[in-house]
Amino acid sequence: MFCLKILLFILLFTVQIFEIKSTNLNGDRQCYVHDTCEGCLGENFYCAWCTDKTHKMPYRCLTYSELVNNNCSPDNIWVNKQGIDIISADELRDFQSDSNRATQVKPQKIHIKLVKSHTQQFKLTYRPALNNPLDLYYLMDLTWTMRDDRKTLVRLGAKLSEALKNLTANHRIGFGSFADKPTMPMIMPHLIDNPCAAEGHSCEPTYSFRHHLPLTDDIDKFVKSVKRSRVTGNLDNLEGGIDALMQVIVCTERIGWKKEARKIVVFATDGFMHFAGDGILAGASIKNDRKCHLDESGEYTESLFFDYPSLEETYRELVKQKISVVYAVTGNVYQTYQEMDHLMNGTSNVEKLSMDSSNILELIKTSYETFLKRVKFTDNSPPFIHLNYETNCGNQFENLRQRNYCNDLKMGKEVEFYINITLKAFPTDGMYHRTILIEDPGLSEHLELDVEIQEACPCDEKGAVEENERAMCNEHGIFHCGRCKCDDGWGGVFCECNLSNTNSTFTIQEECRQPFKNPAQLGPICSERGECDCGKCYCFPGYSGKYCECPECIDCDLEKADCFCGKCVCKYGWSGNRCNCEAEVDDSCKTPNGEICSERGECQCGECLCKAPFVGRFCEIGWENENKLCQYYEPCVKCLIQQKLGSRFCENISDICSNTDKINFQYSFVTEINGEEGRCVVRLINHNDNKCDHLFSYDRPDSSNNFLTIQVTDCKPVNPLVMGGFISLFTFLFGFIVLVIYVCCTRIADAREYAKFEEQKKHSTLMESPLYESPIRKYLVPQLEDDNMTI
Repeated sequence: MFCLKILLFILLFTVQIFEIKSTNLNGDRQCYVHDTCEGCLGENFYCAWCTDKTHKMPYRCLTYSELVNNNCSPDNIWVNKQGIDIISADELRDFQSDSNRATQVKPQKIHIKLVKSHTQQFKLTYRPALNNPLDLYYLMDLTWTMRDDRKTLVRLGAKLSEALKNLTANHRIGFGSFADKPTMPMIMPHLIDNPCAAEGHSCEPTYSFRHHLPLTDDIDKFVKSVKRSRVTGNLDNLEGGIDALMQVIVCTERIGWKKEARKIVVFATDGFMHFAGDGILAGASIKNDRKCHLDESGEYTESLFFDYPSLEETYRELVKQKISVVYAVTGNVYQTYQEMDHLMNGTSNVEKLSMDSSNILELIKTSYETFLKRVKFTDNSPPFIHLNYETNCGNQFENLRQRNYCNDLKMGKEVEFYINITLKAFPTDGMYHRTILIEDPGLSEHLELDVEIQEACPCDEKGAVEENERAMCNEHGIFHCGRCKCDDGWGGVFCECNLSNTNSTFTIQEECRQPFKNPAQLGPICSERGECDCGKCYCFPGYSGKYCECPECIDCDLEKADCFCGKCVCKYGWSGNRCNCEAEVDDSCKTPNGEICSERGECQCGECLCKAPFVGRFCEIGWENENKLCQYYEPCVKCLIQQKLGSRFCENISDICSNTDKINFQYSFVTEINGEEGRCVVRLINHNDNKCDHLFSYDRPDSSNNFLTIQVTDCKPVNPLVMGGFISLFTFLFGFIVLVIYVCCTRIADAREYAKFEEQKKHSTLMESPLYESPIRKYLVPQLEDDNMTI
């Protein structure tokens, strides 16, 4: 399985390399097929467009270097220019009192130059800051059913301060309450002064929203403000909470929101809320203007004039002011507020409130941590600019995923988002500079993108061209943006071809087809390596010939070779595929027996290019490690070993060990041969009649030297007594070990069976008939109390 994975990896890697090479080879060629400036620049980033009138090449869309090489003026070449410049990138840091701010988003500003259809990528890093300021506004439903909740909030005042300190040392809290619009049908007219009269109690006249306390760090002021507030009531079971929420959002100065703080509204209620359109029932038919309407006492004055705001309007203001909402609601309305939360796109959170708000501290802590542990970046990009987000959420995933959000973040840990930006189309309003903000709805920080869009080719926007430009097109067209726009019935790069006759058009194309051996069979137009214009092939760069049938010669030195239709033909004295090898270097490929590359390959610049399956410096190694040079040197090595061991004296050793050119050789005896290359084995029978293998290696540093390295092995005969004793001892030990293992395994098996029997015995039950009576009887003789007593 492991080998299969390795093989698959190599295969995929090879395919990717092939695709990359194919893309590079075909990338430039894709430029040639475009005859408009916009299409040219949009095809490939490296494509460029020539608007030079003196440029006579049929192709206006090539790479920049190709256009310059074909005498297009650099001043008249329109190219793609894109780039990313980081303008501001302050380091991430926790909240610092000296600067009164934290840095959670990096970088802060980037300048991007976009090119149509070409994607660029940049990185955004986010890290939740420690001890970041918190502005918490408690917006409470003070209708009759919430009277116990107000008392609980007063009672938990001191604990609320401690809870906020545990979240962050920089916290402030404010307070406001709401009921509903004070008119029919939200309230009965005769009960407007005491809406709780139906319950037999006296309470505050109905009001829409009342701002009691601006944001402050004095918790005692908060508790006193809650104590001074009074319960009110309304008729229906729907409240005007969304009216109150809009005022809390837009009245930034009255509420006291700080720009750098995380702003949270705790919306506590046990009822449903009215939405946009319900105000018509009360005569409030004017669309909510989303402006602040609080008087000096903090009362919302326009509740009977403006309709309730919609969820969409509320959401937009929450995003604009960077405020998050925690809906702390009771179980009977929990599901409804959850559905609202899904529509608020990350600006809200829903928590279940107990009937008397006794768990409000826990809800505030949980909600605040929820906002800190999640981040979701959105942007205000126009439809023609597409942003794609990728992240692994701080190594939560092995690979990058396409998502713009992360959950369960850890405080102080960085999360990286890779953002791909692509210009899909040009702006229709003519505005080529845009500002895009990438931000989280709850953060006061953002990344600002200063986007500069590369305009479409300016020549395409100039409109009609003057009549004197017709001379460039043989008076049969108009020269416009580097190309001739031919009149009807004319064609060609410069409108030189009369296409009014259909037969003439067919004949022109036939002239661009290469004839094969069979005259009736013609090849493709310009061999599919160029374009046919008026019966003449204009070849793509890299090809030549009448029919573009010849590729260019790659790495062909014209001083050493001539190029004939894509092939290098070497001049006298040179060889090799690139004709860069001198002819006499073939001696480096010659083996001691006079063969060039062992007659198994070709010599290129002094090196052997072996045919499959042969390998080695001289292609001497073949199937099953068969080695020609080992066979060649074997007689010499045998003679040297026998002479070394004293079993034979080689009188003609020079003749045996010299090569075909009678060049002297060198040899040495070693105790061990290092390396595997050029290693051979020779087998001899020693004086003890034992077959003994000896190793040797060969080396040929140059054509005039042969060097042999020989390892002599002294093979001694085996002592039969020692061998017999060793075999006997091994057999005894092996049998003893097998016996011990068998006995241990048998005892373990017996112990398991006995334990199993005992376990079954414990749980066994003797099944007897209830009518069965045992025949055995037992009688006890009573003891006498007095020894003198007789029976």
